[in-house]
Amino acid sequence: MKIRFSQIKFYLFAFCITICCYTRISAQENPVENYLQQTGDFADIYNGRIETNYNALKYKNSPYYKNSDYTDASVVYRNIYYPNQKARLDLYREQLIILSPEKRYGIVVYSPDVEKILMYGKTFEWLNPPKEGGLKQGFYSHLSEGKKIQLYGKDSYSLAQEMLAYRFDHNIRYYLLFDNRFYTVKNKGSFSKLFPQYKKQINQFAKSHKLNFKDENSEDSFVSLAGYCEKLITSTGKE
Repeated sequence: MKIRFSQIKFYLFAFCITICCYTRISAQENPVENYLQQTGDFADIYNGRIETNYNALKYKNSPYYKNSDYTDASVVYRNIYYPNQKARLDLYREQLIILSPEKRYGIVVYSPDVEKILMYGKTFEWLNPPKEGGLKQGFYSHLSEGKKIQLYGKDSYSLAQEMLAYRFDHNIRYYLLFDNRFYTVKNKGSFSKLFPQYKKQINQFAKSHKLNFKDENSEDSFVSLAGYCEKLITSTGKE
């Protein structure tokens, strides 16, 4: 049986239509992955400068959150969601570094355009607080989010000189965002001062739940008390 040239053209056309339809359906099923596959190295988030690493002979430690390893992260950058990234967060230079698509080097992402970072089970946000509040711009961990009260944590690193090298000293502070203002909170007394009408309830709650604002698990105590104050305010309607 002879196959005509017109038949060959028909089969090729049908094959091309099938491939195009499959590609379009795949793109609709996972538009984010499709976007990254199409843009590759040219995706907006990969257009930053290459990170300058800390010299191990000059610095005794590093100022990355948790450690200097790249970890799984999802990033919202310029209103685009980038899942399945490998990243680390430098809290001295206040910059997010993501591993390049070919995994050869770290790329510094433009910090003010980073909306959210999800890593190590936490959500980090770039904040630019009003100057009168005394807070510096940088990456803050968003620890609790209520209708009235939001709790943020700020891990920071300062540089100290030793004999022949430098070290990074770690510090963490907590802030309540309430009524469009940031307030520093250090212990239950800070909460009582901010909400004096609930001083008795706050003291009782801290005592009964054995809250500790000084040990290594102090973050849990801040989150717990912030959540309790949120309930007090929303249940009574008084601020």
